[in-house]
Amino acid sequence: MTLEDKVHAFRLRVLRRATELGNVSAACREAGISRTMFYRWRKRFVLYGSDGLHPRQTGERGGRPSQLSATDERKIVAVALAWPTWGPGRLSLQLAQHDLVVSSTTVWRALRRVGLGTRVERLLALEGHTAASAGLLTERTPDAACHERAPVMCRRRSLVSLCASTRSTSAG
Repeated sequence: MTLEDKVHAFRLRVLRRATELGNVSAACREAGISRTMFYRWRKRFVLYGSDGLHPRQTGERGGRPSQLSATDERKIVAVALAWPTWGPGRLSLQLAQHDLVVSSTTVWRALRRVGLGTRVERLLALEGHTAASAGLLTERTPDAACHERAPVMCRRRSLVSLCASTRSTSAG
């Protein structure tokens, strides 16, 4: 006997007990249900018969919508790198002005997926790009910047190549 069958039998038993006693309140007290629930069951029994007392099958609940398209994700990353010190909330407002309405949580998830979830990660990515394209703009060495400001970041796969490339440029 499945759980659905047990629920169906319980509901039938409550309806039968109410007719035996001639008192709905007493039957509901014995069963531990409210009279409102009893009358809902009775209405379904009158309309659909015994089959109306089976538990209803509910549809699947809607979940999170599908992932962002690749172009939307690139827009988010571009705006985040244009303003690396802005947080997800402010970036979300900026993206809304450019016809991309996404929540701050979605912005944060997209940035985290590409390894730019924190301000330090975005700043390090920009510093690495600047060092690779225009040369070093600061007096400190890239190794010191990478290891002093964010030693944990260097272990991440997305920034390992950044640290390795800055080390090779400082050595040579």
